[in-house]
Amino acid sequence: MYIKNYFLTTEPKTEENKFLTYKEKLMRLLILSLLFVFSFNFSSSQEDNYKGLLTDFIKAQGQFETFNATIDQMTSMMGVTLNEDEKVEFTNDVMSSLIEMLMPIYKKHFTEQDLNDAIELFKTPIGKKISEKSPIIAQESMQASMQWGMELSTKLQKYMN
Repeated sequence: MYIKNYFLTTEPKTEENKFLTYKEKLMRLLILSLLFVFSFNFSSSQEDNYKGLLTDFIKAQGQFETFNATIDQMTSMMGVTLNEDEKVEFTNDVMSSLIEMLMPIYKKHFTEQDLNDAIELFKTPIGKKISEKSPIIAQESMQASMQWGMELSTKLQKYMN
């Protein structure tokens, strides 16, 4: 009795089963290649889906307005003037780059369902208010944080020798 395994054949080698072994190897190679291609496409599809959800989440949360304000401030500080088309192209480029950098961080903490649930939250009246007020609060908080940092520094100096 001969034992056949998917990856191992213990049949005696003859001219006839050399051909079958070669044929089996080709089939295995084809199957493995197809599995690789399909798994890559599935993985790529999942990445695209998560990227889209993360983008929707950040938009719903109101963070894009904060990011756009940051871009405006930086271009102004650097003396860069962009026409409308250049601004759109530049903003799309840097936002896409930002989303790529944020994806592994968000994936570590939020599932796709979490993002979907949060997006739904931001569609509610309180969610819309949070989204609308977050950029304003962030700007005002930054000023308060700077003032607090100076106070903290002054108080810590008392403990320095």
